Amino acid sequence: MRRQSISLIALLLAGCVTVPPDVFVVTSELQQKRQIETRRYEGINEIDLITASANVLQDLGFNLENSETKLGVLTASKQRDASDAGEIAGAVVVGILTSLIGAPVVMPTSKDQTIRVALVVRPVIDSTGKAMTNNHFVRVTFQRVVRRTDNTVFGETLSDPKLYQDFFEKVSKSVFLEAQKI
Repeated sequence: MRRQSISLIALLLAGCVTVPPDVFVVTSELQQKRQIETRRYEGINEIDLITASANVLQDLGFNLENSETKLGVLTASKQRDASDAGEIAGAVVVGILTSLIGAPVVMPTSKDQTIRVALVVRPVIDSTGKAMTNNHFVRVTFQRVVRRTDNTVFGETLSDPKLYQDFFEKVSKSVFLEAQKI
């Protein structure tokens, strides 16, 4: 009885939510972002492709968190210092200038960060709707969560194309090694 009440309440609340009409529209900006984050690999099975990708992430200092080969999903993260000399210098200048006018302001600066990676491998589908043998797309995203000196936190998806290009170059080399069983 209680589950039915909770389900009914959830259904009523969900019915009050409006979805923007263009929520599923793929913009050219989104399409370009997906192209940067995705590469196609041929001649390697899904498990070997995930293994090759995991090896690259570990070589880059990431710790594997989750790996579900049946779903083609891999997540990893690493902790890094986030302090930036320019940001610190700016905070010092603001502190000095505001002290001179009698209202000192302490600006928080970035302290440390967690860099997260989500990687998904999916089969390439042919024109008949069937998965092509040993043909896969790999999509990867890099995010970072930064903790500041005042313990506030902010997150962002990293979008530097060079980051993704370098990653996929390393995966390509790893795929070759994995295919050769080297």
